[in-house]
Amino acid sequence: MRRTLPSSRRVLLPVTLLLALGTSGCGNKLYPVRGTVTLEDGTPLTRGMVIFEGTPEGVKVMARGEVKADGSYQLSTHKPGDGVPPGKYRVQINPMDLSEVPDEKKTLSFNLKYLSVETSGLEYEVKPGLNEFPIKLDRPRKDRR
Repeated sequence: MRRTLPSSRRVLLPVTLLLALGTSGCGNKLYPVRGTVTLEDGTPLTRGMVIFEGTPEGVKVMARGEVKADGSYQLSTHKPGDGVPPGKYRVQINPMDLSEVPDEKKTLSFNLKYLSVETSGLEYEVKPGLNEFPIKLDRPRKDRR
């Protein structure tokens, strides 16, 4: 005699399996993002942090990567080197000057507008596969009085 599952279990089993797959990270694929940060004259930025902020699939994501001495960076979302979910991101550059002087008052090698995603004007879309985004920064503007 063949035994069948009650109808509530037949519905519950597929739903449970879908939820288990969804929370295991199956749909949250991360892709490598790297590049080089340079100033407008081609000189590499030698210190700082590249920060990508976005809301792919309605979830807030922040990925970051340290700028190395040669200007190169590689982004991570959860753990070093893991990559970034696909989607559109706004970008900011943090100078990584850990002094107590507010960022707006620090002497920077690049324009202050890059300190915020709202003003940087830098936007990139991460797609499946390797993503390389060279970032070129304007120098600080001199006061014209």
